[in-house]
Amino acid sequence: MPQSSCNTYEAYTPNLPWKAPVRVLNWLIATSMAGATFLTSQGGIGHTTLGWVALCGLLIRLLGLRNTYAPSLVLWLVTAGVAALNMSGLLAAHSTFHLGATLVVLVISAFYCAAVLFELLQRVGIRILATEYNH
Repeated sequence: MPQSSCNTYEAYTPNLPWKAPVRVLNWLIATSMAGATFLTSQGGIGHTTLGWVALCGLLIRLLGLRNTYAPSLVLWLVTAGVAALNMSGLLAAHSTFHLGATLVVLVISAFYCAAVLFELLQRVGIRILATEYNH
């Protein structure tokens, strides 16, 4: 019986370290989200620009980079939240909906930034353990 060659997805292993392009893109996204939240004022050009940079980075991460596994549901959630936030900021930056979306996406983005920081700490820990093991 012939086997199908349509299966392009592999199992996702969460403990696998990110490759350099993925790591750089995740840091760009996390920095853009944090910068739009903490470093800029609402309605300013920097706030808007960082929001769109974060959305573009998320779309590249979600749809690009030739993923060999199905993207995480959390990545879809973060991307949808940032897209809704950017659109509400574009259409009505001072509305109640935009304020509510900001609070929701702020919580989601905090978890995303924590995941990026956790991956960095995990890499540092692996390197420390590797150097101690080799000595």
